Amino acid sequence: MTVEALAAHEAFHHRIMEVARALSEPEWIAPSACAGWRVRDVVAHIGAGARNLIDPLPVPDERLPLPSVREREHDVHVDIRRGWPIADVLEELDVYGAQRLARLGALQEEPLASAPLEVPGLGTYPMHAVANGLAFDCFCHLYHDIAAPGGPVQRELPPPSHEELYPVVQWMMWGLPQMQGPELDESLIAPVTIRLTGPGESTWTVRRPDPDGGLVVEETDGGDAAVVSTAFDFVSWGTARTPWRSACETEGDIALVSGFLSTLNIV
Repeated sequence: MTVEALAAHEAFHHRIMEVARALSEPEWIAPSACAGWRVRDVVAHIGAGARNLIDPLPVPDERLPLPSVREREHDVHVDIRRGWPIADVLEELDVYGAQRLARLGALQEEPLASAPLEVPGLGTYPMHAVANGLAFDCFCHLYHDIAAPGGPVQRELPPPSHEELYPVVQWMMWGLPQMQGPELDESLIAPVTIRLTGPGESTWTVRRPDPDGGLVVEETDGGDAAVVSTAFDFVSWGTARTPWRSACETEGDIALVSGFLSTLNIV
């Protein structure tokens, strides 16, 4: 089980609420690091995600069916909220975020914990991993899209602990083989090790055991080449927010795996 992810998600949720309540009007409408989204749209996305698990708003008929690409589906829910008063955006995140937190614990208990859950566009995961996915979403949006240096808001945030950041890394590694399909599979021509340092420290190797099959990610060493970065930075370059070369040191013949690293875009 990944009970640590529950605490991580809760911590990041409360930090988002604290930052959001203190934002000035110019900060609310400043462009975030999410292309096409203002800071208020990022906060609205997080609130919409919480509400969609509990009491989703109806989608206008003209926006149905929802896009098959997960990121574009998020755009639909954000667009519904673009004209809302800031107070309503905050209230939705506060009310439904708290309800979501209250319900997540049940997913860490059997028989639900091991039950498979298909997340449209992102793959299939055991239900206990939902907490990891939410920790990832909240951490990434707060620390990389809203707050500087990636985002526009100048705030000194508490540095994430290992216990908070490791569940985020877990989600990314569980999702890596599932989120991009053949494009990413075919870009890997040799095993690559991703060695993460600092809070969230861990070592992962991505392989393609079957030339005609998909990728496998194991928490181990042994790639033909390796990249080394902080786990904090991995959340940025692993989601293609920043170039991997600007954040990583390399070991071995990096030309073997540069195509894969440049194609990687975990969502």
